[in-house]
Parts: sequence; structure tokens; C-alpha cells
Amino acid sequence: MKKVTLTIATLLLAGSLFAQDFKPPAAANSALTAKHPTAQVEEWYDNETELICYFEENGNYGSAFFSPKGVWLRSEFSIDESDMDESIMRELTTRYKGYEISEAMRVINSKTTLYKVYMYNPTTESDYLIKVDKGGKIISEENLTVEDDSFE
Repeated sequence: MKKVTLTIATLLLAGSLFAQDFKPPAAANSALTAKHPTAQVEEWYDNETELICYFEENGNYGSAFFSPKGVWLRSEFSIDESDMDESIMRELTTRYKGYEISEAMRVINSKTTLYKVYMYNPTTESDYLIKVDKGGKIISEENLTVEDDSFE
């Protein structure tokens, strides 16, 4: 878990160093305002395949993703466990016994809403990214555990 967090923090820091002067196209600003009218923009970032806006809206932190031409693709919000439906929590706690939720996000695109849930097992030190639909059905599961043999 510490390795994943450190890697994410490093990537965010590196990204922010290059993104400080990025100005998004007008279409992206308009699309952001249409989707998130009360968003307080913290930063725009161009990762060469998508434009990303980090913002706060109504006390929630989110990211909106746009095509290079400024067309809205999806938005993601950090959420608490209590923000997920009971059916989702039941499926996760039943299927992933011994795991804790380390992070959860609500992902909204033009077709659906789903949840990305990062699960961590402190006993086995394993990490998973679980994607779940709003009814609690597991869409995908990705093992994020990194085996580090460099110290052996």
C-alpha cells in the first residue's frame, strides 16, 4: 500500500510541475461549467491523451476528463464508504473478507455511473482495484500488488 501511495504521490507531483501554465481550450472550460456549474478549479493538466481538471464542488474533490478538443468524457469524485449503496458494500465485504477500503471514487460518464474501489488487505499486503456498477455487480478486478524482490 505504501508503495502504491508513494508512486501516486510522485506522479501527481511530477505532473503538477509540468502543468502549472497549462490553459485549456475554451470548449473544455464551457463543458466543465455545463457539467459542474459550481466547480472551483484547482488545476488543469494535459497528459497528452486527455485534459484533466482537478476541482472542488460542494465540498467534494473531483476530476473531470476531456478530449484534447475539450469534449467532456467523464468525471470522478472521491467519496466515503457511506456514499456507496448498501448493495455495493455488501458485495465488497462478502467477496473481499479481510480487506479494507483505502479509497473510493464515483465515476460518471455519458452512459453510466460506476464506482472504483481500492481495497487493501493488511495481512497479505495486497491491493486491488475493483470496479462496481451502481447495483453492486463487480465489473472488473485488478490486482495492484507489486512484488518487490529488489531488496532480497
